[in-house]
Amino acid sequence: MAAGHCIHDRDAVHGIVDDTRRAGVDAATEARALARVVDAVEGLDESAVQRVLEWAWKRFVAAALPGPAAGRASAPAEHVDLADLYVAAHPATDADKVLVVGYWHQVSAGKDHLEAQTIHRDLKNLGHGVGNVTRACSALIREKPPLMIQVRKAGSTRQARKQYRLTAAGLQRVRDKVVSAS
Repeated sequence: MAAGHCIHDRDAVHGIVDDTRRAGVDAATEARALARVVDAVEGLDESAVQRVLEWAWKRFVAAALPGPAAGRASAPAEHVDLADLYVAAHPATDADKVLVVGYWHQVSAGKDHLEAQTIHRDLKNLGHGVGNVTRACSALIREKPPLMIQVRKAGSTRQARKQYRLTAAGLQRVRDKVVSAS
């Protein structure tokens, strides 16, 4: 972990401990949890630390907030399944089709990572297959700002299985498509 990111400020730690007392949380338990977080991100570069902490925020904090919270993506309640969302978003390009299916899996199904094979299968089942999902994902990655990021690659060949995640901009693009189509 970068040197400037460690928790060394005694006042900050004492402030956290004071907050836990007010919240009714055992301070020792919370201190151990903080130490585990620091250990977990130790040795990661800044962007990896950011991804880990964003995931943790979404998983443990934003998910518990009522209604749409800042930075929290939520699927419109009226879309009961992928097919319904797909029709509402009315994607025109292969990249948009991939984006809509990715949104469904990431937001509605709560998946952290999307696999090209899963996206391909779902689009095919909807009757809207694309020629090359990986190429569509690459187009989304090249957008400014990126609408998708690659988070993992299993294997060393070009054909290796890749995992993706939509960015906040990607999630917003789908929400905008659904609203504009309404």
